[in-house]
Amino acid sequence: MKALQADAQWKPREGYKPTERESRDRRASMGSDLFYHPSLKLVDIPVPEPKDDEVLLKVGGAAVCGSDTMFLGADEDDYLYYCGHCRLPVVIGHEFSGEIVRVGTNVKNFKEGDLVVAETMNWCGECAACRAGLVNQCENLEEIGFTLDGGYAEYLVAKEKFCFHVGDLVSVYGSKERALEVAAMVEPTAVAYNGMFVRGGGFRPGGNVAVFGAGPIGLSATSLAKAAGAAKIITFEKEPLRMKLAKEVGADYVFNPDELYAAGTSPSEKVLELTEGIGVEMAVEATHHQAETIPEIEQMVAVGGTIAQIGISPVRTPIMSTYLQKKGVNYHCSIGSSGHDIWPHVIRLIASRRIDPGKFLTKCYSLDEAIEAIEAAKRLEGGKFVITPNW
Repeated sequence: MKALQADAQWKPREGYKPTERESRDRRASMGSDLFYHPSLKLVDIPVPEPKDDEVLLKVGGAAVCGSDTMFLGADEDDYLYYCGHCRLPVVIGHEFSGEIVRVGTNVKNFKEGDLVVAETMNWCGECAACRAGLVNQCENLEEIGFTLDGGYAEYLVAKEKFCFHVGDLVSVYGSKERALEVAAMVEPTAVAYNGMFVRGGGFRPGGNVAVFGAGPIGLSATSLAKAAGAAKIITFEKEPLRMKLAKEVGADYVFNPDELYAAGTSPSEKVLELTEGIGVEMAVEATHHQAETIPEIEQMVAVGGTIAQIGISPVRTPIMSTYLQKKGVNYHCSIGSSGHDIWPHVIRLIASRRIDPGKFLTKCYSLDEAIEAIEAAKRLEGGKFVITPNW
């Protein structure tokens, strides 16, 4: 089968000492520390065989994530850009949907022909983190698209316990193909849901919400805030097309921070103006630029409010903790989307038309055009780009 595979040489960066697990498994906690001279190319590999507890999916859609763009090219030292958990070579693509074409002998809840999505983060259920309910922090974590072959391929395998039905979306979107394209966006929506409502604890209906970033996760956060009853949703984004998309999915106000600064004001001042000095009950940080956003969030978050930290930054972020302490602010850090019944909740929200990720699906590409899709995402040319390997 055809697949888009990332590969690189195992070569620890000067001054970095790999852990025992990294050396044993040739995996990296931070790919940018260990993988040298990376490549990303279409290859022909065998169709995987499902194990007894797995299903084989014919991939319907695989959405491009910002992390996927970090497998394209290298830094000035020729090391992988991606700074997260990975093991190479691997077929990338962790946001995907598909139709089951074969089931393992022990699979009970799925059959051939079912339309499904699957959690990216495959947790063990046995380590201390999992036993504490923190499955996204699993000590033995495997990740589809990072350490296990992912969705930029004609087929992939997934364990039954991580799969969820999405057949109800066909009636919402009018065809199996369109339903699977949108279903590929369940994962980023689930990332936002985890940060806002599981880790962050949510907000009371009628509270004000600020969202920094209108990429796919920021747009998902804006959609979820609308569905959860936010009074005023204020989104900050610099790209004009993404600003427009933020309005379409539910933002009441959308501002470009650079334009605010040029006009002699700031995001925090604008929020306090719009909320009569109260601030926001929840601030969602969904960018890679926390050094810019956190100082503003410190000023705008309300007394007793919550910061949901979802965006990941490669640099240290300055925080004035005294501001947060005086206001009794809760700062919740979040990564991943597994567990806690998150995916079924997101799927039901889409099926009931409370949210519609399809509104920010900008364009679909064939698998042969996968590099083009990743480059478009890297240039921030829209909301979400989806690769459709089989049509």
